[in-house]
Amino acid sequence: MERYPRISGFSLLEVLVTVVILTLGMLGVAGVLLLVHKNNASSYMEQQAVQQAYDILDRMRANRSAALNGDYAATPPASMPSPDCATATCTPAQMAQYDLWQWNSDLQANLPAASATVSMITPAGVSSANQNVGVQVRIFWSDAPAQQALKQPVAKATYTLQTVL
Repeated sequence: MERYPRISGFSLLEVLVTVVILTLGMLGVAGVLLLVHKNNASSYMEQQAVQQAYDILDRMRANRSAALNGDYAATPPASMPSPDCATATCTPAQMAQYDLWQWNSDLQANLPAASATVSMITPAGVSSANQNVGVQVRIFWSDAPAQQALKQPVAKATYTLQTVL
């Protein structure tokens, strides 16, 4: 019976190679997770813009007479308009000003460097005789934190929503 010589240290070398391969794999997974997290931050801000666009449209639908008069296509007031329509009875025009102020305040709280425009438009195929009015809501915000983390050029992000009231 012939005996094979033992090769000492072979198991230790296998373990070392395995640890190196696992370490490289885990670093790759960590990099992907970091990239996903940064993309999620950008997606979250875009979702906030979508919610804000639908918020002002719901306010316009609730105050349709002011929306049809174009009262929502105005610059939001810098300070809370008087009277406070949450506690007092307001005219449709006053309610529009209050809605714009509250909506703009929410924009500033939820999106960095946010600004927005509300425009009345006439969509193709819609007659003004049936009192349907088109609305375009454009929301701008700074996506700089997410874009810089992804090493992308920084640009102001935009969300545009067009619908008929």
